[in-house]
Order: sequence, then C-alpha cells, then structure tokens
Amino acid sequence: MLGPCGAGKSFFTRQLSKTLGLPAVHLDALFWRPGYRSTPQAEWRAMVKSLIKQDSWVMDGTYEASLDLRIPAAEAIIMLRNPRLSCLWGVAKRGFVYRNKIRPDAPAGYPVNLAYLRYLWNYPTRTEVLVSRLIEEHGPQIPVIRLANRKSGERLISALRDANGGVAA
Repeated sequence: MLGPCGAGKSFFTRQLSKTLGLPAVHLDALFWRPGYRSTPQAEWRAMVKSLIKQDSWVMDGTYEASLDLRIPAAEAIIMLRNPRLSCLWGVAKRGFVYRNKIRPDAPAGYPVNLAYLRYLWNYPTRTEVLVSRLIEEHGPQIPVIRLANRKSGERLISALRDANGGVAA
C-alpha cells in the first residue's frame, strides 16, 4: 500500500488485512524510534528483508529507499492517489483523533512540520513519479491498482469482501 501522507494507507491496510486474513505490517510503526528518530538505513533494510520473507502480508508505507526490496516481493501494489487537500484533511483528522493517544499503526506524536507538509504537497509530482519509476524498474510484471480517492478504496474493500462471501479469509 503506497501513497502520500494522510491518504489512508494504514486504514486500508487494516481493512485489507482483515478482509483477506493476512497480517498487516505498518512500516511507520517499525521505522520510527522513540522521539521520531529514524532507524539507520542498514538496519532498516535488514528488517525489511526479514519482513518480506514472511509467507504473506499486507504492508503499508511508501519508504522509497526500500522499494527495491519490497516491489519484487509483492503480489500486487495498491497506490493511493488522493488529492492533496484530501490528504491534508486526513493528516488533520488523524491528529485530532489520535491526539494524546498511541496510533495502532505508528508511534504517537508524529511531528507535522513544514518538511512533512512539503513532502505531502509535492508527493504527486516528485515521490509518485519516483515510485512509478521504481515499480517499472523492479517489478514491471506486478499488477498496480491505482485508487483515486478514499471512495475507490472503500469500493475495492467491499468488492473483495463480496468475493470472499462477506467474511475474512
């Protein structure tokens, strides 16, 4: 599950995990250390290599520096392409809902600063372009499902539930 901040990657990962009966892997929860210090790259890549060796998973988080590992291990890629303002709303809503609480998919208190907002705003023109290039380079045969908004994600989850008889696998 790839996409910009606030697009709903973690939410849809939880839904997809439940629907398909597969374990959810939230990369934010694994990458960030207390005080929002990042995991050193060598350690991070080793962790990702271990994660993708699992039999099955639904993984969320763009983390461009490890896509070369994750793309070839994926059976499918879902790219959320929500509009910028929708993502900004998602970040604001998440901040309100999880204020003073621990998120189920990441450490509490992620700093929403100018760098974070700049990354979110530039995602469609910078990061998504890079992600698309990396998919073409490391997994051109892997199906990519591009969802334009949250409603598209909800329809996908609903279709998968219907195909599965309305219950988790």
